[in-house]
Amino acid sequence: MEELYSIMRELLEVEYNQKSLLHIIKQLEKNCGTEQKEEMQLIVNSTKYYLEALQIDLKKSINRMDKYIAETAKEK
Repeated sequence: MEELYSIMRELLEVEYNQKSLLHIIKQLEKNCGTEQKEEMQLIVNSTKYYLEALQIDLKKSINRMDKYIAETAKEK
């Protein structure tokens, strides 16, 4: 059961980080002018990389949860 709680904490942290990223992107879109295009592109690329890293973490957590559930089902 501890394993499931650990996994749920990880999933919630990933969700929180994704919401934070979305907030950052919305602020950038709101405050960006045309003279800042190059800097904006750098920031957008950085946020895309960050989002991809979050998605990888989420997949790992889901796989751990699936494995744990399958192992628990075998024991019963």
